[in-house]
Amino acid sequence: MPERDVFSQMLRCLLLCSVMAFCSACSRVEPLLLSDQAVNLVWPQPPDPPRIKYLCDIKGPEDIYPQKNEFQKFSELVTGDNRIILELLTPYSVATDSKGVLYIADTSMGVVHRYDLVDRDVSYISKAGGDQLASPVAVALDRDDNLYISDSLLNKVFKFRKDGEFIKELISPVGFKRPGGIAIGPAGEKFIVDALANILHKFNSNDVYEGAFPVPSPSEDLNTPSFVATDKLGNVYVTDAMNFTVKKYSVDGKLIERIGEVGDVPGTFSRPKGVALDSDGHVYVVDANHNNFQIFNGEGKLLLFVGINGDRPGEFSLPSGIFIDNQDRIFIADTFNRRIQVFQYLKAGGKHE
Repeated sequence: MPERDVFSQMLRCLLLCSVMAFCSACSRVEPLLLSDQAVNLVWPQPPDPPRIKYLCDIKGPEDIYPQKNEFQKFSELVTGDNRIILELLTPYSVATDSKGVLYIADTSMGVVHRYDLVDRDVSYISKAGGDQLASPVAVALDRDDNLYISDSLLNKVFKFRKDGEFIKELISPVGFKRPGGIAIGPAGEKFIVDALANILHKFNSNDVYEGAFPVPSPSEDLNTPSFVATDKLGNVYVTDAMNFTVKKYSVDGKLIERIGEVGDVPGTFSRPKGVALDSDGHVYVVDANHNNFQIFNGEGKLLLFVGINGDRPGEFSLPSGIFIDNQDRIFIADTFNRRIQVFQYLKAGGKHE
C-alpha cells in the first residue's frame, strides 16, 4: 500500500477517534426539566389557592433529546446518527420508574416508548421473548423498577428488567381474555384488569397467581373494568367503566365505596379511564368523553376538575391513562392529541415537596 494511502487512513482514524472522544465528553447532559416557562396555568383560578399547575407536554423524542451544538452536528457527518425516531401515535398508558425513566404504552404503534429523562435518551420495547407486541395498553413498575406490560391483542402480560431485557410472561391458570390496567400494591402484589372477564387477576410479589379479585358479589359485579390503582394501605381502586364509577376495595377484595356515577357534569362520568392517587390520598380519574381529570377526596367528594376539549396546554382529546410519581407530578396520556401532559399537584399553600 502506498505510504500516502497509509498516512491518509491514519489521519482519518485519528480524526474519528478525536471526534468520538470529544463527543463522549460533550455527551454529559442536564436532566430534562419538566417545565414550560412560557405557560403559566393553575387550577383553580385566582383568588382561590392553586392546587394543580401545568408543567409541560411531551410529544416525542425531539422533546427528550438535548439540542445539538454545531460540533455535534458536524460529528454526525463523521460518525453517523443511528437514532431511531418513533413519534407518539396513540399513547394510552404511562408510568415512570424511580430513576426518571418514562414508559408510554402506544397501542397503535405496537411499542412501549422508553424516555430516559435524566440521560436524555430514547429507546423502544417492541418484543417480549418470541412475541412481537401488538397492542400494549398498560405499563407498571414494581419497587425494583421491573416493568410490566399488558397486551390486549396478544392477551398476555410480560415482565422486563429495568434495562429492557425480557424476563418472563405472567401466567394465569384461567387465562387472560383482554388484559388492561396494571397496579403494583405496597407489598409487591400485582392487580391486572381483565376487561372481558370482568375481574382482576391477582399475583403475589413473586408473580405467583393468587386468584380472581374482588370478592364476587351478584349485585356489585364489575362491568368492563379498564384501569386500576392502589393506595399506601393496599386498597384497590378499579375503573368500572360500564357502571360509570370507580370502586374502592379493601386489600382482601371487599367493596368499601363507589366514587362518581353516570352523568355529564363534574363529579360524574361518561367514559372513565385512568385512575391514580397523589401523596395525600386524593383520587384522580380521567374521563375520555369529558376530556378532563377529576379529583376526589377519600370519601368520594369532588374537589376539582381540570381540562376541556382542545389541543392547547391543559386541554385534552380522548385522554386515557394517568400516573402520579413520588414527587406528585401527574402524567396523563392525552391519546388523540398524541402527547403526554405533565402537571404538578401543589400541597396546601401552593407548594410541593
